[in-house]
Amino acid sequence: MADLIALKDFLVLCQSRSFSRAAEHCHVSVSGLSRRIQGLEQWIGAPLFNRHKTALELTDAGCRLQAVASEVVYALEGLRKSVRADSQELQRRIRFCAPHIMSAVFFPDWIPRLHGDFKDASLSVESHNLPECLARLDEGEADYVAALFDARGAVATRLGVGPDINGYLGLALGTERLVPVCAPNAAGQPLFELGRNGTPASFLDYASECHLGWSLQAALQDFGLPLQRQHAASLANGLHFMAASGLGVAWLPHTLVREDLAARRLVRAGGPELDIPLHLTLLRRPMPLANQAQRLWDYLEELSGEPQSRDGVAPALVE
Repeated sequence: MADLIALKDFLVLCQSRSFSRAAEHCHVSVSGLSRRIQGLEQWIGAPLFNRHKTALELTDAGCRLQAVASEVVYALEGLRKSVRADSQELQRRIRFCAPHIMSAVFFPDWIPRLHGDFKDASLSVESHNLPECLARLDEGEADYVAALFDARGAVATRLGVGPDINGYLGLALGTERLVPVCAPNAAGQPLFELGRNGTPASFLDYASECHLGWSLQAALQDFGLPLQRQHAASLANGLHFMAASGLGVAWLPHTLVREDLAARRLVRAGGPELDIPLHLTLLRRPMPLANQAQRLWDYLEELSGEPQSRDGVAPALVE
């Protein structure tokens, strides 16, 4: 069978029509080049060059091989470059999958901070609800899942991830909290004040698929507040708009509403005792990662100073 090197040398010889010039170009001896051409001739079963004339001339078989070899070498070289480029891109990429809220409260600040230390990395963020994110992680379509886990363990329990299931490694990257907010009245006071006179407050809830709602529902059972569920949305941005429109109280990530609170476009509907603490957590599978993705994990683990957790939540989430 003809090999790629022999075909490439053959094409050089077709162009130069000189064994000595072709051998120099191919960085091989004249005798070595001659043996490769002879090997091709034995493989194809016919002479490729007419050697009895002053200048080398291609035979009919040589002309036919030249046409095919040109296409084959071009295609194979293109394939090799493409595969190498894909492999290099694979080693560069760091793929995150996260619930939509993380694009508002986490990645806008975090990605620019990472860029200085990971300039050679190719970062991407894909948004889904949390169960779909974990499915993407399990299928190898993501390197990491970033999400908000509550200290009560409601999110981990809902996902079926706990100390008895060693499916993921986790690192705590920071903290967040859900704060009860609503629009102010003309006097700048809350339109809805939680727990006031036992009057049920208009409540803006998360849809059942939103993992922030899982944390909220667990906390509300402890708070025992009189609430009247008015509206719901699957995204925190939807509840943000409803709250600002005066439709009720919503528990929203502080990072999402801090500018509104500072500008008094929104006000707190209850005290800090009604805040719900959350932890920004990064999850991964315990199998090897590509170069830059693994380098990120090692970097974050060193910064955190915490061992990897195998129970799906970072050590800081375990009471």
